Amino acid sequence: MRWAFEIPGQPPSVNRMYTQIIVRSGTAAPYRSVKKDSKVAAYQVGATYIVKTSKPKGWTATPGQQIRIYLDFQLKRDADADNLMKALLDAIAVALNVNDRMFLPCTRSKTIGNKDPKVIVEIDDGRD
Repeated sequence: MRWAFEIPGQPPSVNRMYTQIIVRSGTAAPYRSVKKDSKVAAYQVGATYIVKTSKPKGWTATPGQQIRIYLDFQLKRDADADNLMKALLDAIAVALNVNDRMFLPCTRSKTIGNKDPKVIVEIDDGRD
């Protein structure tokens, strides 16, 4: 089964996905930790919603299945395609209720200078 949808906006880069924070807890010594950037989290929430609403009714993954994810990036500014995939593929995995190790991602195209950036996503689970 194949279906496609668009996710508006420029995907966040994995380079900016997490920020280091100092955590203080009572009398314990402070320590460094990482926190997901709020803009990345917001992008993922929106992307997850779009994927869930575009998913064909009754679709479920089969154990051991491989899922092809084709990505057409229409970007405002240039970025490494592989850096743009992580936050997006994580959101798709949450929406489909699968582990993203099932994914076979492929960047099919990338353009830059787009006034309204977006990603066109096509999912193909190999079933007709």
